[in-house]
Amino acid sequence: MGLDIFIKKLVYGGYGLGEDRGKKFLVRYAAPKELVEVEILKEKKDYTEATVKNIKIGSTWRRTAPCKYYTHCGGCQIQHLDYEGQLKVKEEILLESLERIGKIKVKSIDGVLKSKKEFGYRIKVQLKAKDGNLGFFSWGSNELVSVEECLLVHPRINQLIPALRETAKQVKDLQEVHVFYSPDEDEFLLKLITVSSMEGEKLRKLKEHVMPEEVVGLGNYTSLRGKLIKRSVVGREFSFFNSGQFRLRVSNDSFFQINYTLYEDFPKAVVEGERVKRVLELHSGVGFFSLWMAQNCEYIFGSDANQSAVKDAIYNAKLNQVSNVSFAHERAFETLKNHAGEIIDLLLLDPPREGLSEGEAKLIVQNKPKRIIYVSCNPTTLARDLKVLVSGGYKIETIKLVDNFPQTYHVEAIVKLQL
Repeated sequence: MGLDIFIKKLVYGGYGLGEDRGKKFLVRYAAPKELVEVEILKEKKDYTEATVKNIKIGSTWRRTAPCKYYTHCGGCQIQHLDYEGQLKVKEEILLESLERIGKIKVKSIDGVLKSKKEFGYRIKVQLKAKDGNLGFFSWGSNELVSVEECLLVHPRINQLIPALRETAKQVKDLQEVHVFYSPDEDEFLLKLITVSSMEGEKLRKLKEHVMPEEVVGLGNYTSLRGKLIKRSVVGREFSFFNSGQFRLRVSNDSFFQINYTLYEDFPKAVVEGERVKRVLELHSGVGFFSLWMAQNCEYIFGSDANQSAVKDAIYNAKLNQVSNVSFAHERAFETLKNHAGEIIDLLLLDPPREGLSEGEAKLIVQNKPKRIIYVSCNPTTLARDLKVLVSGGYKIETIKLVDNFPQTYHVEAIVKLQL
């Protein structure tokens, strides 16, 4: 006899939240307001992790997942919900995080920026390799699920997989293959992550004899304590992308947005309605938001800790003849310290998943920029940071949900604040 759990809601991470005799259950592949029979996976101190075995009463949002690898591969967590259901769940997760972590009660958000495509939107993917096989790890483990295609990636990336499989057979200690594709140029940049370094000659042979001609750059990297160390490269290390009227050079080592269907709408939503003099931007990357913001201000200064991205940003400002923007290679904390005491009309933030450091949040509150736009890719760190900003005298004007990652639990948002 299985255990039946009623799912109250979905929480960040893609789990259904339920309870049995006072014990919390986090259930994979569940949907809100469902009664499901579960199979227990792990007993933890504070909760039990389980997966859906049988659906007793199903959600109106539930559908048959389109991908044949779903529930085997761990890349997607909410593909069993229709798209409108996914957006509703993400909105609830965002509001719940703000209230629970940030003690900020918001009745509803100010609109949703949907992905233009539910599938085929990713232009970057990291494939895991093991014993000549390529694929993704299953949910919460290092067990490789070999795949022939991924429905989330651009169809052209799927067409490259046979050549990547051949590469996995020829490169003995291959750990990962990172694929970066430009739909505007129809070309690929690849990174082969190996334990030991590869000879340049072997890389060149792979590029010339195994890869199609659309692979314009092939690099060999080694992973050291979670950081990628470049060993050697053959071919080009950058490609170009269009973002509305702007053309952007993006290098293989620069951070760039993954969902190409929002390359115009996302920056538009960030800068919409802004008319200011001086803008300070942290984590400015290749200038994805900066060039758009430059149209709405007198001067913008951006900084980033990624040197490759800063070089691209400087190049992109020249390429697009945007003269009222400058960029520096420095950490966000240093930028805030260097600009302490200056009048900042607008602070634009797009931090990584960890959000702001404690020191950064304190400096922002001390510096008192008149307005803040916070672009977030993690609702839990966003809620924590907004708590600091709100208690430091800021008022939330608007919160917009951005769905950059359909089929997954990831929640992005644009929050605008006024002092």
